Amino acid sequence: MKRGFLNKPNAFGKTSTPRTDNGSNIIQQSLKPHLFNYAEQSRMPGGLKRGKVDVGDFKAPELEIQIQAIDNTKLDYADDEWFASTQPAQSPGTTLEDVPDNWSVCYISGRAKRAILSVPGFPEALPRPDSSRPKQYKIIETPGKGMGMFATCDIEWGELILTERPLLVFPASNRHMSSLAYPKDFTIDQIQQAQLNQLEKVMETLVNQMPKENQEAYKRLANCHQEDGSGPLHGIARTNGFSIGDYYEPKIPGFPEAATRYSGTFKDISRINHSCRPNTRRDWDSPTFSLHLRATKPIKKGQEITLSYISDGVDPTTGRQRQLASYGFTCTCEACSNPEISDPRSKQIKELLKPVATMINPMTLELLDPATAKGLGMGQALLESGSSLGMAMTSPLGMPGTTMSKGLGAEDDLDADTVFNLSKQMGQNAVEPALKGLKLLEEEGLTGTIWYWNLLGRVSEGYNMMALNDQEMDREAIKWHQKSERYKKLFKSARNAKWREEKEREEEREKGEEKWNDDEEYKKLVDEMTKKMFATRPRPGA
Repeated sequence: MKRGFLNKPNAFGKTSTPRTDNGSNIIQQSLKPHLFNYAEQSRMPGGLKRGKVDVGDFKAPELEIQIQAIDNTKLDYADDEWFASTQPAQSPGTTLEDVPDNWSVCYISGRAKRAILSVPGFPEALPRPDSSRPKQYKIIETPGKGMGMFATCDIEWGELILTERPLLVFPASNRHMSSLAYPKDFTIDQIQQAQLNQLEKVMETLVNQMPKENQEAYKRLANCHQEDGSGPLHGIARTNGFSIGDYYEPKIPGFPEAATRYSGTFKDISRINHSCRPNTRRDWDSPTFSLHLRATKPIKKGQEITLSYISDGVDPTTGRQRQLASYGFTCTCEACSNPEISDPRSKQIKELLKPVATMINPMTLELLDPATAKGLGMGQALLESGSSLGMAMTSPLGMPGTTMSKGLGAEDDLDADTVFNLSKQMGQNAVEPALKGLKLLEEEGLTGTIWYWNLLGRVSEGYNMMALNDQEMDREAIKWHQKSERYKKLFKSARNAKWREEKEREEEREKGEEKWNDDEEYKKLVDEMTKKMFATRPRPGA
């Protein structure tokens, strides 16, 4: 038997008939669930100072969360049944000495628990940084910023600094409390305060199930929600939580995507201060149920280790500051301190990050600009070739790739020079803006982002297009492909939902390529093109 915590059915006070509270006020359950976007409220002017609302003597029905001896491998819960659970599951009396990898107290739904336990290999042991080296960081006081994490030795680009399981996992939204019963004369503000009061009771139950060492570590974390109606334990979770994007609840109309996720609060990673131009990145790894922290830049001994708290680092300064408002501080990183330099770069980067799609009119072989569908100047030469072969090569944002589609008249004579020039032009259309974007990202200190990897892939694909019978372009293609793969190996190593989606896209692309390779007409065409290329354009030095 494993240790877990399960709430009884109707534990959130769902009632079908009115009841009284203290013999007076009539309690009714609202027919419309009350959902509050706490994060958005905190970003509003004065959102962190809105104060606590008076709800009189009202007390919501007890949650009746009970500690029961249950099998933590149990999966037959209703999707919307909420309970507390330790993950990975531990036997009663287990200590941190027994399990140095730690475990998490989770407040989750039935659907989330199934998602956690269905991951192949779960729960794996945590990977450790190089054991031959001393611990790479320490937590110390930071002038003007509270506690922070600092490097105790030089840390290399891509190096694993820390893997850590959360102390607490909690839903990002309040959907699990949206149907509580309230006095019929309560205002919206009073209903929200009643929910916050009840959330604090939930937090008390959860924190009390942690080992003593974890309880103390949790309570030492910062809390910027002391004046907005949140209780102290809930305020700590709101201040220090990092999104865990691998276990989702259904989308809430009118709420951002983040509201479907869970949030994890960590002993050490939650101590890391923010920078819009951080020197590390974090990635959730589902088999180990942990967050992985890697260096995205070389970090010198004594330098502060930073993370980004926001989702879009290429937003202008005002947009980034608004996202950070819920944390109660004003960022003074290099980008925020020099908006006249950073903002124009960010604007250019956003333009260069738009999906690249070099398209060709299948009837005329006119090379088209994907944004305007206007010709790019190759049409006349293509028409003179007498061919109506149609091709499309794309590098969609998120997964660099190439697809080719046949057009009309594949049996037509195709001039090798035309194919070479066309391929070169298409490659240049991909490479030139991607190289510019990479340079801007480097200048902005954003080399540890998914955008940087995407552009590396675009450059690699572009040089592949230009490598027809050209040794120099072939060498460039290999160089950039190796750089892209090096980045992928270091920064896409965490196994999570995004990792699985990208893996599925790669598999689909490979299936598509196999389909083309099995097409006899296509193979015949490629063979003819290759013979012509080598016959008319020998390699230099041949």
